Amino acid sequence: MSKKKSILDELVEEDSSENDSDANDDVQKHDEEDVLAKKPKSLTLEDLQRAGFKGGPSVLLMRPPEEQQDMALNWSDGRAAKAKESENESWQERQQTHYAATQGAEETSALALKAVQHAERLREERRLEKQQQERDRKLSFSQKEKRKREEGKTSRAGSYVEEEKRLGRKFGVFSGFD
Repeated sequence: MSKKKSILDELVEEDSSENDSDANDDVQKHDEEDVLAKKPKSLTLEDLQRAGFKGGPSVLLMRPPEEQQDMALNWSDGRAAKAKESENESWQERQQTHYAATQGAEETSALALKAVQHAERLREERRLEKQQQERDRKLSFSQKEKRKREEGKTSRAGSYVEEEKRLGRKFGVFSGFD
């Protein structure tokens, strides 16, 4: 806090010094000489680490860039590249490559077949759902309500009295109170 106060005090003094420029010119020159007379403190790695800086990869340990060879931009027939290639694949290497390619193709085809079967199943479910909706449209209101009661999907909580009357009618009891 003392540093902040001293900095603020210096700022206030500078503002007041602008007003009294003649009297304070000598003081300012003396302060500037003191600042110039102080030698800057050398920074060490520990000082930087305490301040929060972290070390990174050293530029000194990097390899110098490789010199690029002159590129031949002429067309070639490919003989030079073939000469650089290793000998032909062995029979075992060819078999391994063939097995890997065949296995990958089989796995891909199995996944594609599963995707087709899944899509077919979804289409069938949608078709059955549409058929059910068409059947529901043809039913009367009382038939729809009956189906909803059986499935436990009544649209309202249901009145106890209405439910008892309905059960009574089912057993042949007609109260005449309806």
